[in-house]
Amino acid sequence: MVLDEKSVLEALKPVMDPELNMSIVDLGMVKDVRVENEAVFLKIALTVSGCPLVDKIKEDVTTALKKASSVKIDFVTMTEAELEVVREKLRKRSSPEIKQSETNKKEVPVSNKQSVTGITKLSKPGIRNVITVSSGKGGVGKSFVTAMLAVEMAKRGYHIGVLDADVTGPSMAKIFGLTKRVIGGPHGIIPTQTRLGIKVISMNLVLEKPEEAVLWRGPILNSVIRQMFSDVDWGDLHFLFVDLPPGTSDAPLTVYQSMPVNGSVIITTPQDLALMIVKKSIRMAKNMKIPILGLIENMSYLNCPGCKERFTIFGPSKGEETSKDIGIPFLGAIPLDPEIPKISDAGHIEDYSNSDIVSLVDKILDNLKNLPQAQIKSSAPKKKNEK
Repeated sequence: MVLDEKSVLEALKPVMDPELNMSIVDLGMVKDVRVENEAVFLKIALTVSGCPLVDKIKEDVTTALKKASSVKIDFVTMTEAELEVVREKLRKRSSPEIKQSETNKKEVPVSNKQSVTGITKLSKPGIRNVITVSSGKGGVGKSFVTAMLAVEMAKRGYHIGVLDADVTGPSMAKIFGLTKRVIGGPHGIIPTQTRLGIKVISMNLVLEKPEEAVLWRGPILNSVIRQMFSDVDWGDLHFLFVDLPPGTSDAPLTVYQSMPVNGSVIITTPQDLALMIVKKSIRMAKNMKIPILGLIENMSYLNCPGCKERFTIFGPSKGEETSKDIGIPFLGAIPLDPEIPKISDAGHIEDYSNSDIVSLVDKILDNLKNLPQAQIKSSAPKKKNEK
């Protein structure tokens, strides 16, 4: 076969974007094709700068063009306009499923298979990773950790969303200083965005008065949580963090059973009481076949600003020991910081910085990449200081 631009494009059609599961040709990623003496020169536009799966794409392209004497690829990054074209193609791909869902009054399935519980799995093609943050125990600072993980990820260039699944006790809107109520759009409810561009959906952004009590029974709560995922126009996200409420009943079950969860981060404090309940949450995730990315011990200690001595207010650290006993990774400890309640009340969580959070995110990303490919669709920009 004589190699030319047409035959090269035809050969590349089976090459799939590993994250979006669509042909790189159909997605418009192949921007330039040149053939010289059986050598092929390509320009491929990635959806994300510094995509860690670039080697996979390169390998697949080279394999597809095995008849070429050599293949040279120049990787570039898509412009925002080009990304919008990709998003529109993803929306069109999912539209037949959405229409069928509306006709049958059922949620959009990921596949024709149902979960073992009989609850249909929901699908959002634009969301690459769904990460739950849970504890089982209230008062351990789970919402703060969720917010900080989202902020650190956003600072690295990821497209981030936060779903506040604690419908009866929402706090995300307050932490991020959001007051604008969500509105409907052509593709669903439009989430409110923070200064860093984090997309947030929380019950306090739906209610006319945030102080209103939500007096709903379990079935209604479950339906609302599913709608907060399926009926929201999340767009293209690298990570959607789901802040789970305390306990191991309806709300966490609904999330685990109906959302395509890639992994769970568990939050605890050093207290034996907290750890006792947190272990229930860990067992719940394991029973639901949810990969656990690791345990974070929040409020682990207090650094005295005057004498610089370290105080273990809630007892000695037990996070690493507990993680080892249970067989899950220990991500690290976060100190008790008096500044946290101040900035949370002021809605300035995005202004807070903590080197411990940076380390936690590094470990979460590493653990996420190590999961089997069937459980993760990862795509991420490199840190700004990386080459």
